[in-house]
Amino acid sequence: MKRLLERKILIGGFALAVLILTIVNTISYQNTAKVFTTQKQVEASYEVLQKVRDILTTLRDAERARRGYIITGKESYLETYDTALKSINTELSEAKNATFNNQNQRHRLNLIEPLITKRVNLIKTSIKLYKQNQSDTETQIALTDKGLLLHDEIWRIITQIENEEQLLLQHRRAESEKSFHFTTLITIAGSCFSFSLLFSVYSLLQAQIKKRQQLESVLRESKKRYRKLFAVNPHPLWVYDLATLKFLVVNEVAVKHYGYSQADFLSMTVKNILPSEDIESVMKRIYQLSPTIKQTAIERHKKQDGTIIDVEVISHELIFRGRCARLVLARDITIEKQAREAEEIRRNLEKELELQELKTRFFSMVSHEFRTPLSTILISTQVLENSKEWSEEKKRKNLQRIQSSAKTMTQLLTDILTLTRAESGKLEFKPHPLNLEDFCHSIVEEIQFSTGTQQDIIFIHQCLEKIACMDEKILRSILTNLLDNAIKYSPQNSKIYFTLTKNSEQAIFQIQDRGIGISQEEQEQLYQAFQRGQNVGDVPGTGLGLAVVKKCVELHGGSINVESQLEVGTTFTVLLPWM
Repeated sequence: MKRLLERKILIGGFALAVLILTIVNTISYQNTAKVFTTQKQVEASYEVLQKVRDILTTLRDAERARRGYIITGKESYLETYDTALKSINTELSEAKNATFNNQNQRHRLNLIEPLITKRVNLIKTSIKLYKQNQSDTETQIALTDKGLLLHDEIWRIITQIENEEQLLLQHRRAESEKSFHFTTLITIAGSCFSFSLLFSVYSLLQAQIKKRQQLESVLRESKKRYRKLFAVNPHPLWVYDLATLKFLVVNEVAVKHYGYSQADFLSMTVKNILPSEDIESVMKRIYQLSPTIKQTAIERHKKQDGTIIDVEVISHELIFRGRCARLVLARDITIEKQAREAEEIRRNLEKELELQELKTRFFSMVSHEFRTPLSTILISTQVLENSKEWSEEKKRKNLQRIQSSAKTMTQLLTDILTLTRAESGKLEFKPHPLNLEDFCHSIVEEIQFSTGTQQDIIFIHQCLEKIACMDEKILRSILTNLLDNAIKYSPQNSKIYFTLTKNSEQAIFQIQDRGIGISQEEQEQLYQAFQRGQNVGDVPGTGLGLAVVKKCVELHGGSINVESQLEVGTTFTVLLPWM
């Protein structure tokens, strides 16, 4: 793009310089022609002045010849007189011709013409009377006076002609000088600008030539490095023709790795190193490759001995020996792929073993957790059946044990079902308007009634708003499991604080106990299924509660945090979006 711009600048600069020189020469020619025209006009003015002066001189010659003849009586003066009379009309005509484009001057010459005629007639009359009567001086004096008056009138008009021609002469000289100076200025300025422009174009051209030489040098060095890299690259490399798919050049690594000779490669196409079942898909991908983007793909190649190998192919287009070609680096990943497959098999086996272990633990847990409440229910029903004489108080206690065991089994089944549905993506989130204060009160009452807990659950509500859109079932699972854990792992007659607050966009549920606490190491695996702390002792539990809580909190778009210290207590904080 930059080279194209510089080329346009060069062409444009040269064209502009030629254009400026053409304009300068045109203006110079026009002004020179104007100078010549003005010069001709100046010469014409000089000619008019000369013709007018010739007329006046001729009249004076005729008058002097008359006076000389009258004074001396010599006939020789008459010859001068005759010559003057013959030339005066010719000179007048020439003066008129010289002023053909100046109406004012022609008008003045027209005024002079009758005056000259009168003046000539007076001279003729004077000579004629002198010949008749040489002693009539009075008449000669009168004629002389009239001639002087006519001469003054002629002189006045000729002076006007001369004055106007002088003004024209000055004006034309000024125009001529102005045109000359303007032509000189334009020529100098245009030439300087053109030469500056040509010099700039020349400098740019020189810079381009120098840059091109540098690029050619860099290109030569690059080609040398490319050939060296091509030869010493540890992976197979080749270049193939995009039109024919024939190999154009291959490195020695490719020859050794694939088993083909250089001659074999150069007589083959890309298709020859592909398994027959892969040719169609690979060709389709090759024809769809972008010419400007480096491409990476996984292919299968066939060696000379028929061995199939997996390779990672990295390629990009280039111009090679004047042809559109593609450079290919083929990295053998057969061993890596086998290693990855082996690793994947190992991981799958580990997952299978882990799953098997989880199943074993699950069935063991279910068996244990169900056996205890079932035994309690069975024994309590047998006792009730065989002890008809018992008091109502004893019967009520046995019924409470049956109800508690049934509730334990129900909660266990609920947790298992919730966790299973959450992990399979079938647990749905169905929010609806809910009075959080009333809901939390009811949860506390249910737990205290069903468990007969001796701990005191203190519910603290610090929200001005009460209604939020939440999923009642999911929220019940979260709060019930957290409160059950707080009760199980807290000493009797201790206080459990259940706080509901709200920030700008979240509801905050906080449950704080003074129980056995959780170690820092165990907190990292706190929300995994079947995980229980080492300090729980004989406290019954499945290890599912917090896993269920974590899944439910995530489904609700919230988060859960824990702060705990051994033998001090635990605080769980649940943040759910207030919708």
